[in-house]
Amino acid sequence: MKIINYINPKIRPIIMPETIMILCAHSDDESVGMGGTIHKYLAEGKRIIKIVFSFGQQSHPHIRDDITTKTRVKETKRISGNLGIETYFLGLSDTKLLEEIKKHKIKEKLKILIKKYKPKRIFVTSDQDIHPDHRAVNLVTQKALKELNSKIELYSFEVWNLINENKPATYIDITPYYKKKIKLMKEFRSQKHFMYPLLLPIYFRSRRYGRKIKTKFAEKFYKIR
Repeated sequence: MKIINYINPKIRPIIMPETIMILCAHSDDESVGMGGTIHKYLAEGKRIIKIVFSFGQQSHPHIRDDITTKTRVKETKRISGNLGIETYFLGLSDTKLLEEIKKHKIKEKLKILIKKYKPKRIFVTSDQDIHPDHRAVNLVTQKALKELNSKIELYSFEVWNLINENKPATYIDITPYYKKKIKLMKEFRSQKHFMYPLLLPIYFRSRRYGRKIKTKFAEKFYKIR
């Protein structure tokens, strides 16, 4: 299976910065779960590698898959390019990730990418998310790291989570970046029917997490390993 790789054209320094890897089922997941943290890391000069498992074809079931794919890839390419995020699309079928991951040996491809980029931390969608594709990405990531016998830190972020997880939680202050997070969510214009209903819940979630660390806004991550 072909891996489509969009690389930010900006010239990078000779000494590579700390690398953060984000794995998500759909190209907008991370904007909901960790958009503020992404902006914080970019401001700190960290390198971000984003791996998207699906083109998200089913987000517009009334539109032909190839048209939705083209729209979402173009949109993601523009957003990632503007931010300086290097993005891979694995091109799997939306809503069928569990079987597609096995069929296309994605675990092995994932191990290659992890060994290539050597991230200090990996962030992934939660295994408690109500969306099965989000759980599938989490599962294959954990398996890949276990087989690599890797000591890379692994954290999960929330998208459609409804309950608190029984895992150690860490909070990151995103107060200076909250408005940028919201702007990032809105940049995924093809997904506005999903994004806009989330804006109010995201506000209250960010405020609630901010109180945990005595700041205005924060994002929560569960440490898996």
